[in-house]
Amino acid sequence: MLSNIIQGIIQGLTEFLPVSSSGHLTLFQHFTGSHDLEANIFTDIALHFGTLLAVIFYFRADLLPFFTVSGLKDSKVRRLGILIITASVPTGIIGLFFEKKFEAVFSSPSLVAIALFVTGLLLLISEKFKSRHNSEKAKNATELTYAKAAIVGIAQGLAVTPGISRSGSTIAAGLLFNLKGEDAARFSFLLMIPAVGGATLLHILKVFKTGIPASVDLPPLMLGMIAAAITGFLSLRFLSYIIKKQKLSYFAYYLFAVSLTALFFINFAG
Repeated sequence: MLSNIIQGIIQGLTEFLPVSSSGHLTLFQHFTGSHDLEANIFTDIALHFGTLLAVIFYFRADLLPFFTVSGLKDSKVRRLGILIITASVPTGIIGLFFEKKFEAVFSSPSLVAIALFVTGLLLLISEKFKSRHNSEKAKNATELTYAKAAIVGIAQGLAVTPGISRSGSTIAAGLLFNLKGEDAARFSFLLMIPAVGGATLLHILKVFKTGIPASVDLPPLMLGMIAAAITGFLSLRFLSYIIKKQKLSYFAYYLFAVSLTALFFINFAG
């Protein structure tokens, strides 16, 4: 039970903060001796569903216009919806055809730690780029071109690689396209909804065919989902504050520290 709650807290804190939830969960499972791959994947999906609930609740005001007639008559709402669909297409293609390959290549905890370091570099580069171009007029998400939205979607798709942060990749891409920090984060998390929702749905369909892994204990896992939802909501509020301060470098330095520490213990302290 305690392990599920801890994993839920890790998932909630790291799904939205640009530090890679999958990378942190992989390292946690490695260091705690959890090597049941099927159970770990089921747990990851369940915890992702918890954070999906958190992002839907947090952005409920942004999502509501997509379900009202008056909202759909708004040209900005329609354009944002088309941009989200445009970005979701490459994400879905990468997820369907390449996720297992990426996960297999990066199944080694050492490679996951290296991917965390790469995520840190990406955050640092995007922040430096943004600071050097602060004289340009920052854009809203609806001002993205469809081509740029597709590139953000590709960045999200590549984040199926454990250790590459989904939010870090998409926020960094948005900043590189000169989006306002808040808009880059908002677009990133709205993109998460169809991506994680689709992945969860596919996994549910798979469970109907194969059943829940025997080693999975559902009541503790439900507590983990609740922990993921609560901490996910809180981390969203925290990230909104950090984005306004334009301090993504804090997360980059954290990732460098986690990466190097993990590599040391994996390779030299075993």
